Amino acid sequence: MGKIILIRHGKAGFLETDYDQLSDLGEYQAQVTGNFFKQARIYPATIYSGSLIRQQRTAEIVKKNAGYNTETINDPTFNEFDYQGIIDCFLPELLTEKPSIAKDVDKALTDYSTFRRIFSELIECWIHKNDHTGNIESFESYTNRVIQGINAVTEKLNKDDIAIVFTSGGFIAVSMHLILGLSPISALTLAWNIYNCSITSFYHSNNKYCLETFNSVGHLEMDARDGIVTMI
Repeated sequence: MGKIILIRHGKAGFLETDYDQLSDLGEYQAQVTGNFFKQARIYPATIYSGSLIRQQRTAEIVKKNAGYNTETINDPTFNEFDYQGIIDCFLPELLTEKPSIAKDVDKALTDYSTFRRIFSELIECWIHKNDHTGNIESFESYTNRVIQGINAVTEKLNKDDIAIVFTSGGFIAVSMHLILGLSPISALTLAWNIYNCSITSFYHSNNKYCLETFNSVGHLEMDARDGIVTMI
């Protein structure tokens, strides 16, 4: 019975010039996660990461602190959806339909709650307007990519093997479409609540998936550092 562990990257550079980097806290979260895997004696047969810097850096730090020598397989299959592409594609249309939000667009660059409110509307556009996606990946294609990525990892697992995948919140959320049978749209809504460096794990046996843990941050909470549990 093979096991897959999905780890969301550490806290990234929200409100910074480049989001695709770990903050100092994100690096610390990854250290704590690596120490936990060492103490828990979790030994993966394979390690995967998306190609984003925040994912790869998290993998690097966790591996160092866990004492892993296993080579990381970097694969863009495990990347997050293109949030900037979604903004560029649908924001002009949303501003036309709802001009009242124009006053809040600049605020969204500095205030997370405003960003979440506006971006949630853009996500709705992305989900329901596949014919308007242009050159960005459609929601349907993204869902299929998540499914294909998990199945590809599963196919290479031997009995009792563990695979660790360093990825992002959207990927972990949509994986619940496959693991729990949620609709893709319902699964994606979970993305807002996926913690940085959280652990989601599930087993594969007899062509079925069985969830073990979802969005667990007990290893971070045990550290007791103020503000160590984050979602950004």
